[in-house]
Amino acid sequence: MKILRNLSVLLTLLIFASCGSSERVITDQGKVYEVNGSKIKMDGVEVTESLSASEKESINALLEEKEKASKVFEKEHKALEDAIAKQQDIQKEAENKQDELEDKLESLENTREEKQDARDNYATIKERYNNKKIEFKKLKKEGELSPNEANKWKEKLSNLKSEVMEAKNKI
Repeated sequence: MKILRNLSVLLTLLIFASCGSSERVITDQGKVYEVNGSKIKMDGVEVTESLSASEKESINALLEEKEKASKVFEKEHKALEDAIAKQQDIQKEAENKQDELEDKLESLENTREEKQDARDNYATIKERYNNKKIEFKKLKKEGELSPNEANKWKEKLSNLKSEVMEAKNKI
């Protein structure tokens, strides 16, 4: 978009530069004059001396109107270009803000999923610990554990308990 804008400005400047030395004026009667400084030509022939003062004034007035219109056009053109640039900046800023908000939303969703996974993991480990604890107490009560096996069970339960505590801390 900036390239297009720069190109249009350059083209406008070139047109004004090429026409800057002489201006074409079309009167109400349909006559076409070319004004170059104080010289007035019609069909390539200088007619400055043959024109009346009122005709010269009329041609100069038309030329001034054309220059005013050109200045108004340039002013409006510049204002529109500035408005377009401002709108593009606003749009870019809005897109950046949207990207930032989408990133925050994604992060929030990831955090929620991680917490849910941590809760599920905690529940699973806690259940496994409780089941093993019940199984150990049952075996101990029935007297089916040797002292060596009882120590292994206590170590397993201790490890499971530390896993439960670790999982609880992640919540």
